[in-house]
Amino acid sequence: MEFKILLILLGLCCAILTAGFCGRSQRWGPWTMLIGISFLLILIMVIIYKLSRVV
Repeated sequence: MEFKILLILLGLCCAILTAGFCGRSQRWGPWTMLIGISFLLILIMVIIYKLSRVV
């Protein structure tokens, strides 16, 4: 993945987390934050995998 795409995905994850935090008193807020955190962790995993490849 290109660096620009990774930054866009990181911004999207942060936007999802912010939306979930704003709606934390609603029923959908914590679930939205959980989705944002999951996507963020997957993105970090992909970055680490790409950096660790020697080929």
